[in-house]
Amino acid sequence: MNDPGITKEQYLNIARKFGFTKRELELGYLKVSGFSNHRIAYMLGISEQTVKNHFIHIYEKAWVPGRKEFQELFTQDG
Repeated sequence: MNDPGITKEQYLNIARKFGFTKRELELGYLKVSGFSNHRIAYMLGISEQTVKNHFIHIYEKAWVPGRKEFQELFTQDG
């Protein structure tokens, strides 16, 4: 597995503030851990388009325009 540089507990402490569903929390952690949409889809047994649809909702809830800004939410100090 890729090294996310953040523990799952640290991720959840931040991510829960956005009101993500259980599935969105799971996908978000995989993305922060560095996995591609294609790999996430394979790991979870869902289509890549379904993964993309989830991330549209995740980014909207987190008020970020995309992947880079989403990952920065979990790498910023403070």
